[in-house]
Amino acid sequence: MLGGLSPMTAPVFAQSPSSPAAVNNWADLRATLASCWSVPPNTSGSQIAFLFGISKNGELRGAPLVTARRLEGDQEARKHYEESARDAVSRCFPIPVTPSFGAILGESPIRLRFVNTPPTAAYQINGNITIFAPP
Repeated sequence: MLGGLSPMTAPVFAQSPSSPAAVNNWADLRATLASCWSVPPNTSGSQIAFLFGISKNGELRGAPLVTARRLEGDQEARKHYEESARDAVSRCFPIPVTPSFGAILGESPIRLRFVNTPPTAAYQINGNITIFAPP
């Protein structure tokens, strides 16, 4: 590991919600965000990306900005996919964070992608987070 950057890691999949523990690192944050997402049916191939900030206390700083989207399926499926991703972000915050990781978060933009495609290698470096739908 160089300069706090981790190499590409295994895909992070959406999972069942778990009780919140204090998030202390990027891997914990990815797992927490993944636990908040419920993937809607009939949306295979869809992706949406957000950009946002998190305060040192684990709260959202402003509304997440959609930076990219590719929504598949019929109109209803596309609507549900975007809503499920937005709901995941809303549901997850505030996230309890340790003081040391909160200091890092307060200085880091978060780029979060929700992806419903077969898992591929994805950069999971600090604030670049990709959550894959479970296979």
